Amino acid sequence: MKFYGRASIFFVLFGLILIFLGYTVTSFTSSFTEKNKSYSGNRKSAEREYTVFTDQIKKTEEIPVIYTYGEVKSWRTLEIRTPVVGKISEVAEIFRDGSPVVKGDFLFSIDDKEYQDNLNIAETDLRDAESDLINARTLFKLSQMDLEAAEKEKAIRLSSFERQKKLKENGVISETIFEQASLALTNADRALITKQNSQVQAENKIFKAQVLVERRKVAYGLAKRQLADTKFFAPFSGILDEVNAVSGRLISLNDRLGTILDPGALEVLFSLSDNQYSRIVDGEGNFLKLNVEFSAVGLEKKNGYSGVIERVGGRVNSGNTGRQVFASISVEDASFFKPGDFLNVKIFEPKLKDVAKLPLSALGSNNTILLVNDDLRLEKIKLDVLRFQENHVLATNLPFDRNFVTKWSPQLDTGIKVKVVNMSKGNRGVEPAKSESIKLSKEERDKLISAVENNKWIPKDVKERIVKQLSQELVPKKVVDRLRKRMGG
Repeated sequence: MKFYGRASIFFVLFGLILIFLGYTVTSFTSSFTEKNKSYSGNRKSAEREYTVFTDQIKKTEEIPVIYTYGEVKSWRTLEIRTPVVGKISEVAEIFRDGSPVVKGDFLFSIDDKEYQDNLNIAETDLRDAESDLINARTLFKLSQMDLEAAEKEKAIRLSSFERQKKLKENGVISETIFEQASLALTNADRALITKQNSQVQAENKIFKAQVLVERRKVAYGLAKRQLADTKFFAPFSGILDEVNAVSGRLISLNDRLGTILDPGALEVLFSLSDNQYSRIVDGEGNFLKLNVEFSAVGLEKKNGYSGVIERVGGRVNSGNTGRQVFASISVEDASFFKPGDFLNVKIFEPKLKDVAKLPLSALGSNNTILLVNDDLRLEKIKLDVLRFQENHVLATNLPFDRNFVTKWSPQLDTGIKVKVVNMSKGNRGVEPAKSESIKLSKEERDKLISAVENNKWIPKDVKERIVKQLSQELVPKKVVDRLRKRMGG
C-alpha cells in the first residue's frame, strides 16, 4: 500500500511540473508572437534617399588644350671637326665645356710647320709654271716671226716663178732654169708648212703652260687653306659643349673636338598622335600656327614659357607613330632653356563654342551623366564628348541650365531619389581643417625640449621627432597643447 501511495504522489507531482513547464513555454511564445505582430504592424518602410552634389550645366566657350612632352633642340649647331691632321699645338683657355664664345674667338691650333712647307713648295711650283708660260709665249712670238718670214719668202719665190714662166714661154730661158725656179717655189711651200706647224706647237705649249699654271694655283690655294685650317676660330657666337681637345694630342682627319650651340636658336620638338594632330590642322590639311606653352622642373614662371608652332616633320621616324611637331620659343624666354631640356607642352587649340565644361567625376560609362529632375529623381542621358581635359571634359548635345550630379557613385542610377546639395550656390562641402602653427619664446621652447628629453617613457625615435618639431621656428599647435596638458601647464 505504501508503494502505491508513493507512486501516486510521484506521478501527481510530475504531472504538475509538466503542466507548469507547458504553461511557461506557451505564455512566452504567445507574448513574443504578439510583440512581433505589433511591431511589424506599426512599422512603415521609407524609400532611401542619397545625398548628391549637383551643379548647373552652363553654355560656355572653351579653348581646348593638348598636353604632351617635348625636348629642346638647337637648330643652329656646329660640330667642331678638324679638316687637317697633326698635333694640337695650342688650346685657348675659353675652349671648355659651357664657355661662351663670340664670333672670331680663337679656340685651338694644330702644328703648322708641315703645312707651311707645303705652301712654300706650292708657291715655288706656281712660279715655275708661270715662267714656263712666259717662255711658251716668247716661243710663240718667235714662231710667228718665222712664219711671217716664210710667207714673204714664198711670195718672192712665187713672183720669180711667174717671171721665169713668162721668160720660158718667150724662149728667153732654158727648161733647166725654169725647173730651178719651180723647185725653189716648192721648197718655199715646204718651209711655210714647217713654220705653221711650229706655230701650232708653240700655241699648244702656251695652252699646256696655262693649264699647268691653273693646277699650280689650285695646289697653292689648297696649301694656303690647309695652313689657315690649322687655326680654328668661332664661326658664330654661342656656347661650347662636348669639348675634347688637349695640347699635344695627335688628331686624324675629321676628328670631332667639340660643339658650338647657338643659345638664341632653340626650338621644342614634341610628338602628337594622329588624333591630336588632326586638331591642329585646317580643312585643307595645313597645320595652324597655334600658341604653345612650355614648363620645366626648376624653371618657375607664373604663366610659363610661350611659343608658336612653326613646322611639322616631313616623315614619321621608324618605330614611332603620329607626327613630330616643332615650335619656336619666344626670344625673351630662350635664355632659360638648354638643348636637351625635357618640357611639359601645352598646345592651345582653336576656341570651341556652345559647349559645356563638366568635371570628369560626373562622367559615367558610355559617356553618360546623371540629371536631377523636378521630382528629385535621377535621369541618365548620353552626351557627345569633344575633349578630355585633365580633370574635366568638354561636351555638347546636352540640356543646358539643368542640374547634373558632379560625382557618379556606384549606388546612383536612374530613378533613385536624392537630396541635392547645389554647388552653384556656394556649397562646397566640408573643407579639411588647416593645421595651425605657433611661435614659441626661447624660454618656453627650452622648457618643452627639456621636458621631452627627461621623459624616460617616450621612445627614442618619437623623442627625436618631437624635439625636431620644437626646434623649428613655427611649431604645430597640437604638439604644444598636448605637451602643456601632460606637464599640467
